[in-house]
Parts: sequence; C-alpha cells; structure tokens
Amino acid sequence: MEKCKCREIKALERKLSAAQMPDEFKNITIKSFDINIYEQEESRLRAAQAKRIAGNFVKKFDLMKEQGKGLYLYSSIKGSGKTRLAAGILNALLKTQDSNEQPLSIYYSPTADLIGEIKKTFSEESNIKSSDIIDSVKKVDVLILDDIGVEKVTDWVEETFTRILDFRLQHQKITIFTSNLSIDELDDKYPQGRISSRIEKMTYPVHMPEEKIRSKLAKQENENLLGLLLE
Repeated sequence: MEKCKCREIKALERKLSAAQMPDEFKNITIKSFDINIYEQEESRLRAAQAKRIAGNFVKKFDLMKEQGKGLYLYSSIKGSGKTRLAAGILNALLKTQDSNEQPLSIYYSPTADLIGEIKKTFSEESNIKSSDIIDSVKKVDVLILDDIGVEKVTDWVEETFTRILDFRLQHQKITIFTSNLSIDELDDKYPQGRISSRIEKMTYPVHMPEEKIRSKLAKQENENLLGLLLE
C-alpha cells in the first residue's frame, strides 16, 4: 500500500527541525540552485561545477561515508551561494534516506552560534553542560558548520573546535563547511594551524563563485511577490 504523503511530509519536517536548518533554506534543493543568476561567465562555470559536485556527493554518499570525506565550500564574497548549496545538500540527504535505514543524524549551525550556545552553558542557570553540546556535535552523522572563520577566535575556541574536528576525523564523520576563507587562509584566523590541517584531511575544497547573488535573489523574490499582490 502506498504511504500517505502527509506522513512523509511530517516526517521530513521533523528531520529538518532536528537538523536546525533555518526556515528560509528548508525548501532549497540542489536542482533549484540556479547557475544562470550569476552574471560573470567564470562565476557560472564555478557554480555549475559546484552544483555537479553537490549532486554527485549525495548520489555517492555511501562512498563519501566510507572515506569520511565532506565538502569545504568557500569564496571570499559574502552572499555568493555557499549556504544555499550546503542547504540543498542537507535537504537532499534527508529526502533520499530509505525508510528502512537508520535515520541520519544531521546538525546545522553557524560556527558563531555554536560557540554562543556552548558559552550559554557556563551560566549557573543552565541545566545543560558544555560537554553535552560538544559531544552531540562531535557524534552527529552529518555536521554543517556555516561561516567558519567569522567567529571571534580565542585559545578556548580553537581548542573546542580542535576537539570536535579530531573526533570527527578519527571516526570518519561527514562535515560540510562554508567559509569566506580558503583552507590555507584559516591559518591566519587559527594561528596554531590545527584547524586547517584537519579540515584539509576531512573535506574536498569547492571554490564557489566570487560574485554576490543574495541581493539578486531578494529582488527576484520581491518581483514574484509583487505579481501575487497585484493579481
């Protein structure tokens, strides 16, 4: 008997909620990642390659799990589509899971927010220990760390990320990063050099277009909304 579509949708919504994906990205797909919105030819070529890599990453996810290889999506330009493509990958992984399989545990967080959540546990009013958050982030099947490199780095921050990445590297856990810095440039942010060396080992770098599209997408959405409002 065919499964009720409503139940499938609700199950997916629960998975997305558990993954902490922001509402604006919950309907993003790899297919909807529009390479033609980029104006420069070089940008379109990079976007097309990144889209192809993302699609094949999902198709060959079992192989990626065996190798413990994630992706490092980077470009120096903010709003170039890094988070959108990462969201498309996350949503695709959630949707392609077989109902008979053990569900993937997936967690998304901007790195600055993750550090903020851990710091909240230092309060006397907190009922959660910092180790609880760190352990859950260490052990989740797929971790998406958005905007690594924008957070304020202290010795404690570097040590915390090192602990998380060490565990994930040793246990071949999939991690997807987005950043405005290349892996080599992370050394300027994390002077001890322990972060970049681990990320280099656990990910494949994908150079995203050096062109801002966030404002173009916003204008496009407003034009579509205007059409609805003027009907």
